[in-house]
Amino acid sequence: MRAIKRTWYGRFLIFVLGLLLVGSCSLAAPTTVLAAPSDSLEITGDGVTNPVTFTREELQGMKEQKQLTYSAINTWPTKKWYVGKGVPLRHLLQLAGMKEDAQLLKFISNDGYSVTLTVKELLEDKRYYFPHFKDNSAGADGDGNIPGSTAGAKQVEPMIGFMTVEGSDNPDYMSDLNTLLLMMGQRSVTEQTGNLFVKYLNKIEVSTAEPPQWDTPKANPDSGVVPKGTMVALSNINMDDDKVYYTTDESTPTVHSPMYNWIAKRWWSARADDVGIYNHPIGPINENTTIKAITIGPGKRDSDVATFYYEVEGAEVPTTDPTDVIPNEEEPPVEQPIEEPIEQPVEEPIEEPIEEPVDLDQVVNLIDIKGHWAQKNIEELVASGAVAGYPDGTFKPNHTITRAEFATMLVKIFKVENQGGKIFADTAGHWAKDYIAMAAAEGLVSGYDADTFGPNRLITREQMAVMITRAAQLADAEETTGFIDSGSISSWAREAMAAATSKGIIKGYPNNTVRPQGNATRAEAITVIVNALEK
Repeated sequence: MRAIKRTWYGRFLIFVLGLLLVGSCSLAAPTTVLAAPSDSLEITGDGVTNPVTFTREELQGMKEQKQLTYSAINTWPTKKWYVGKGVPLRHLLQLAGMKEDAQLLKFISNDGYSVTLTVKELLEDKRYYFPHFKDNSAGADGDGNIPGSTAGAKQVEPMIGFMTVEGSDNPDYMSDLNTLLLMMGQRSVTEQTGNLFVKYLNKIEVSTAEPPQWDTPKANPDSGVVPKGTMVALSNINMDDDKVYYTTDESTPTVHSPMYNWIAKRWWSARADDVGIYNHPIGPINENTTIKAITIGPGKRDSDVATFYYEVEGAEVPTTDPTDVIPNEEEPPVEQPIEEPIEQPVEEPIEEPIEEPVDLDQVVNLIDIKGHWAQKNIEELVASGAVAGYPDGTFKPNHTITRAEFATMLVKIFKVENQGGKIFADTAGHWAKDYIAMAAAEGLVSGYDADTFGPNRLITREQMAVMITRAAQLADAEETTGFIDSGSISSWAREAMAAATSKGIIKGYPNNTVRPQGNATRAEAITVIVNALEK
């Protein structure tokens, strides 16, 4: 009897242990399948006319394949090298018949991960490999927040790699481990692109949908009078892949400008001790300062440019008219893109002077306009007395111009009569208050609100378009300009910009942009006025 009980008990114990063992094996089993190298690449979507699938063997057999080295920074931020052998993305899209109106590219991994990029940022903007981008780094891979050297930059194109290595510039280490791999260069030496290198890529969806636009950055504190020593924090909605770029020299920020949010928000908890060091506020603000900020990130159009004006308590306000005698000051440096000259608007000089003929050699003797694209226009307006040069004999044609200065020019050139007019709260005591009041009474200008004109704010090209079309009394035009960045024109300026561009008063740049949010230079303002007078 005892033997029978022991046998039964032993078998029951073995049965229970078996169930537990099976259960533990079941619990230990992976719930997802690890990604493996992709064997094919599908290109589809309403942005192509010939959806196609390439096998790995077909890609490896293409004569167009290249071996390229890339520099990259991720959002940690860490600097890394990549080397890859593969086929240029542009060639594969051509084989798929990518349409001219294609605007978005969605790259999908076989593990479900995806990245969306605009056609403009990936295929139209120039991208580079920076061989010395680690030169200024103290560590081997880190210090991604320290701008490296741009020396020896080489333009590289996006590629689909079938043999790659991450973290090394030695091609001997390449394998198919992370392939197929989307690879790309950097538009600037600080741009964070490492998070856009899609591993195990097996599908590209091409879309004709209009890309959305990133949100405009905000500042804390906002514009206004601030105590000396104020620190300014910038932000946008996500603070992740969407990077805030800014300037403090009144120039328009671009991807080449300083970056604010070096560490992406998804890493903040892991790098709590570093966030305040890397993503630090701007300042201290000890003198009147203008901060301009823009959001630039993958898969969307750049945001509008936000401008924040800080007047330090007790700071001096200009008391003279710079269109008569402009204070002597140094010209700010003009940043030049790599391997590419500065683009000037395609403005054409007029054939005849706007006033009676004068001997310009006797009247105008400016030392820095000879050979400038706007030389003739500058000479004519200086000769007319509407604008003057600097005391040192320069005109500084590439210097920016304020709203007060442009309004003053319009009043003088279009001979606006003094009929009084509204004095904005922020123009009382300003050297241009009467000119602004005259321009406002004539309907040439308007304020940001009932009390604010922003006389010292730099005028944008779209603001200039609104003012000049009113001064020249141009009829409205359809809201289209034909420029690739027309979508960034503010709604209130679309008709004016369309009218000004259709009449040839404002012209675009050689890359078919009109840069509505860009700050107008003195040369551009002069030329726009001359063109308007001709019309």
